[in-house]
Amino acid sequence: MKLAQFIKSHKKEITKDWVAYAQENIDGIQNLHLKEVEDHISQMLDRIVESMETSESDVQQEEKSKGNKDMQTGQSKAANQHGEQRADIGFDIMELSSEFRALRANILKQWEANKKTNKPENDFQEMIRFNEAIDELWIVSLKRFDNKVSESRNWFIGILGHDLRNPLTAISGVQSIIKLSPNISEKERSLLGRAGSSVKRMAELIDNLLELTNLRLGSGMTINKKPVDLSRQGEKIVQELQLSYPEAELNIESPGPVEGSWDVIRLDQLMTNLITNALRHGKPGGPVTIRISAKDNDASLEVHNDGPLIPEKIQDMISTGKFTKTSGDPTNNDSYGLGLYIIKAIVDGHKGKMKVVSSKESGTIFKIILPRFE
Repeated sequence: MKLAQFIKSHKKEITKDWVAYAQENIDGIQNLHLKEVEDHISQMLDRIVESMETSESDVQQEEKSKGNKDMQTGQSKAANQHGEQRADIGFDIMELSSEFRALRANILKQWEANKKTNKPENDFQEMIRFNEAIDELWIVSLKRFDNKVSESRNWFIGILGHDLRNPLTAISGVQSIIKLSPNISEKERSLLGRAGSSVKRMAELIDNLLELTNLRLGSGMTINKKPVDLSRQGEKIVQELQLSYPEAELNIESPGPVEGSWDVIRLDQLMTNLITNALRHGKPGGPVTIRISAKDNDASLEVHNDGPLIPEKIQDMISTGKFTKTSGDPTNNDSYGLGLYIIKAIVDGHKGKMKVVSSKESGTIFKIILPRFE
């Protein structure tokens, strides 16, 4: 009997034996009800049979073996649901993979015990098609499982970020009240100022974390444009940061009004992140120079600082905009933090460009080009 036909006619036995095997060998299974263990197995067995019985060219089989074949929604539904449910139950990635490994072993064991064929070459082809089919479902289930876990993690980070804002606001308020007291010394006032800078920095990190969470959850970054003077906004941000970093040397150069249509909140966020990064990673105390200019329909914002050379790999990543895990995700880089990821998202939202030039002799310049009007 062909393997596909065997699976079709022995679905109940395969499911029963697989459940027994899984309950005995997979830790996460042991606390589940029978119905939860059996979920979607019957439908996935149907999909395996369908895949094995569907005629495919050599090219199609090669694409499937590489995981490049797109499955239709109905074909992948059971595997997707399986991966999502296992994530909700609390499985880890090894337990999910163990389920498919157990299902594969169980089917092959039963087939071997029941088959009656004298043509090993046919068995070999059946095995190839079977392994392709079950691997296809495993990858679909694994991808949905990983996405579901990532979504849950991002929701947790978002909730945590929101909850952290309240105590920070309380701390900041208490500091402001204490600073108004005439009975504190200059040294105490200076210490309060430093503590205030730390609180502000923590607030900025939380804002960036929440922004990153929104992006990863797929809600994206909302851009609400209106007429803005980039020079005026730049001066405002510099004044605010000078209060937070009183010992730093901040300089702004602008020929006059540079007007355009931008999201003023995102613009402030972009400039704050750029200047803060320049202060943190540049020469202690500065100087940090902000240059604003315009040419035709392009507005230019440059932030320059003296300091260590940015590695060439990071420079290329910023200039090309390829923020991927394989090329080096800035959100996973302790030296640069979340700021660059948020900056790139804001620039992209305005259809702008970003690049960086860094050398030991000249320091580092981040340059942002934004279209002034659509």
